[in-house]
Amino acid sequence: MAMLQGSLDNFTLDEVLSLLAGAHKSGHLRITGDRGTGSLWVQDGELVQAEASNVTTGGDWEDVLFELLRFESGNFSFVADDMAPSPSEPESVAPLVERGRELLVEWKSIEGAIRTLDHFLTPVKTLPSEQVMLTSSEWETIVAIGEGRTVAQTCGRLGIGEFKGCRHIKTVVERGLAVLDEPSLPRRVALSDPEQSALAEASVDTPPSLEDHDTNTVPIIFASTGSSSEPSAAVPPPPPAPPSPDEIRQFGETGNDPSTLSEVPPPPPPPPPGINPDGSAAADDEASLLMKYLQSEN
Repeated sequence: MAMLQGSLDNFTLDEVLSLLAGAHKSGHLRITGDRGTGSLWVQDGELVQAEASNVTTGGDWEDVLFELLRFESGNFSFVADDMAPSPSEPESVAPLVERGRELLVEWKSIEGAIRTLDHFLTPVKTLPSEQVMLTSSEWETIVAIGEGRTVAQTCGRLGIGEFKGCRHIKTVVERGLAVLDEPSLPRRVALSDPEQSALAEASVDTPPSLEDHDTNTVPIIFASTGSSSEPSAAVPPPPPAPPSPDEIRQFGETGNDPSTLSEVPPPPPPPPPGINPDGSAAADDEASLLMKYLQSEN
C-alpha cells in the first residue's frame, strides 16, 4: 500500500481533500493534531466515511468536517487502498468542504456570544414578556439547562454535538431566556446535581498527591560529618579527570593530536538542502512529493 505523509502547516485539510478528490484517489486519510485525531475515507475521490475524536454523538458529515477543519496544527497521512470499515453512500468532497467553511464562519459569531464551554447557564427567573413562543429546539435547550449547567454540560444533555448545541444556546441567550455567567461564579450551583454533590463529598478528605508538590525544588541531603543535622544542598559531581600519560601516548601513536583528547567532539554537519534537521522533507519538497504522488496511478 502506498503511503503519503505531510504537515497541516504546509497544507490545510480542505486542500488535501480537494487534491485527493481531483486525483480520484481511494484510501484512508488520518489527521493527528491540536484537537485530537480524525479519519476520512475516500473512494474514487468521494467521501464514504468520516470520524473525529471530539465528535462523540456519531454525528453527520457536518459535525465531523466542522471539527476537523478547526485543526490549526498537526500532521496527516494517507494510505492508498485502505478501505472504509463502514462505508456510506459516496458524497462529493467539494460541497462538504464548502459547507464546512460556512460553519467555521458561523462559529465565529457563536464564539462571540458563548465565549467558552465552561461558562455557566441558568434560566431567567422572569420571562422578557407576558407571552413567549418557543420552538421545539428552544424548549429542549431550556430543559437541558435545567436549574443551571455549563455550556459543555448542556451540549452533552442535548446530545447533538458542540456546534449545534452552542447554536441553540446562543438563540435562547439572545432571546433573553437564559443567562450566561462567568465560569468562576457558579461552581456552588453546579454541585446541586446529585452526582456532583457525591463527587464533592468524596474529595473533601482526599490527601494531596505527590503530583501536587513542586517538582522544581532543589534536592536536599543531610551532611554525614560530625553530629550536625543541618541540611545542605546536593554537591555537583566533580569534572572528569584529564587523560593519563599512557592514554596520551597511545592516542599519539595513532597519528592524532593528543591535545584534542579533552575537546568536545565537533557538531554534526548541517542537513542537505530541502531536508529539515529532524530528517523530514522541507515545505517545498513536501509539496512536490504530494503533487508527484497525486499524479501517479491509483
